[in-house]
Parts: sequence; C-alpha cells; structure tokens
Amino acid sequence: MTNKLKNRKKMNEHKNEIISTRKGCLGGSDARLIQSVAELGRVPKSAEKRLAICKGLIEAPQFSNPAMEYGNYIEDAVFQSLKANDERWQSNPCLVSTAYSRSNCKVIDHVDFFLQDNENRTLWIGECKATHSTFEQTRDEYKWQLAHHWILGNELAKQLGGYKVKLLLCHYRTDGVDLSMPFEFDPSRLTVKSLRGIEKIARTYDIEAGMNTINTYLAGLEYYSEDDEIPSEYLPDNIKEQFTAITNILKEIKEREHRVDDFKNKLCKFMQERGIRNIKNDQWCISLVNASESVSVDYKKLFAEEIEAKRPRVARALKEKYKKVTSRSAYVTIKIKDSQI
Repeated sequence: MTNKLKNRKKMNEHKNEIISTRKGCLGGSDARLIQSVAELGRVPKSAEKRLAICKGLIEAPQFSNPAMEYGNYIEDAVFQSLKANDERWQSNPCLVSTAYSRSNCKVIDHVDFFLQDNENRTLWIGECKATHSTFEQTRDEYKWQLAHHWILGNELAKQLGGYKVKLLLCHYRTDGVDLSMPFEFDPSRLTVKSLRGIEKIARTYDIEAGMNTINTYLAGLEYYSEDDEIPSEYLPDNIKEQFTAITNILKEIKEREHRVDDFKNKLCKFMQERGIRNIKNDQWCISLVNASESVSVDYKKLFAEEIEAKRPRVARALKEKYKKVTSRSAYVTIKIKDSQI
C-alpha cells in the first residue's frame, strides 16, 4: 500500500472516530450551538436534534457530497504538506476538556492539525477550511469553532505546564473549482496564517454557561421526535403510568355516561306514556320536558347568501369593522376510541 493510500485510510479512520464521538460529546463543530445556548439561556429548537444525538436517542446522520469529499481531500493534502516539513504534526487528535465537560456531556475537540513542540513549549493547532469566501470572511464565519480550539488548547497547555498556544487557520479558496473533475491540490489557493486577537473572541465564547444549560437540558431529555406526534413508548415510565390511570378513569366515565343516557331515554318514554310530569323525593327531582320548537335567524347563512354573495365589497368592509379576536389558552384533548374529551 502506498503512503498516499495509507494516509487516506488513516484520514477516514479519524473521520469515523469523529462521527462516533457525536454521541455523549460536543466538539468544535458544535461551538456555535454552545454559544447560542449561552446567549439565550435555553436550548433553542434548532439545537434539539443535535442534542438528541448527543444523548443517544437518535443516530447521527451519515452522508457525503462532492463538496465534503473535496474538503477532506484538501485537508489531507494540507496535512501532508505540514508533515513533510515536520514529522511531529498529527491529524485529528482528540482534546478532552476537564473544565467544561459535564455529567451528561463531554466537551472535546478534534482539531484538524496538532503539533506539540516540547522544545519551545508550544502547542500548534491548525484548522483547515475549504470555502468560496475570503480568508477574513472564513475566519469570522467560524470564529466560535476557532475560539473552541483556543480554549481547549490553552487548557491542555496549562496541564502541560507553561506551554503557549498558536492557532493556525489554513484556508483553501475554492471559487472556480469544478467538483465534477478529478480533485487537484493547488498550493497557490492556500493561505496559512497564525491568528491574532483570538483571545478577545475566546473571552466572549461563554462555553461554561452554555454547557451548564445543556447539561441540565440533557438530564431531563427522555425522547426526541422530528414530528409533532410521538409514540407513547417514548414517554418516561412514570408519565405512561399516569396516562394509563387517567385514560382508564375516562373510559369508566364514558361507560357511566352511556348508562345514564340510556336510562334517561327509557325514563322519558315511561313518563310520556303515563302522563307523568315530575317525580320527586328529598334527594332528587326528575322532570319531563316535552318536545318543542324555537325560531331564530340563521345570521351566518343570511350574511353569506344576501350580503357576501351579492355585495362582496360591503361584506369585506363589515367583516373588518366587526371582526372579533378571541384568545384561547393552550389545552389538550384526550380521545378514547371515538369519543373526544
């Protein structure tokens, strides 16, 4: 096997490892999510699926496309270039945070490139991005991921004792690249810079607050569904027991209501046949109400047929003038067979 194939195999192994750690962990690619949770003080709807994957309630989706494959190709090419200059460079090692990991979720970081220079007591961390944007635009777009690298890198540097961190952004410009053609690496498209001012951005990345909120959310997360309808088996056991108890009570109520209605129908017939108007004792009173008719105006039909159909403009004006807005509180309905309660 050639060195190129060996390297490609190792790169695929690293990517598979990254996918496997999506359960139980949040990493650099989740930094924007962590920051949004910190800013909101709660988990937004957009983050629920990722956190359900983290909790292990659903599997992480696995898919690929030409842009992703090209990005992996460029990352491998840049790594080979770095490694050719210094054998100490590593591809996709996993950094684990002690400071920010929580009981329901670890904080990790699969950095694209990593070099530990013990002689100069320096940790070099590289992030590779292949985008249509400029270097500056890419840096700004991925600032939270870069801040995540910086924070976890500095945590490791502190553990090692007196190390400093250098963060590189390796940007490969892809505008004009035809992804339908065989992939090629053009060094002239690559810009590698050590980022300055990243400390200022990292100070605004509130990873601690975000992880505290996420940890609490994950502790109570029992099920996840992308639909607004979920099977009852996904409910916690104590909730299912309460549902069973309540629905049994509702069934009993319906059965008794049917018995009462049946009795009232028979009683009505009995009283009509015998000319009885009332039956009384000290505890209850039963009265017969004879059949009758009431006359009213069907205003809805009147409006539809006499005004809306014949004078639509007048109808629209009247609807606007006399419209009524009614607020209703949220509520639930429970259906037992064909009955709605």
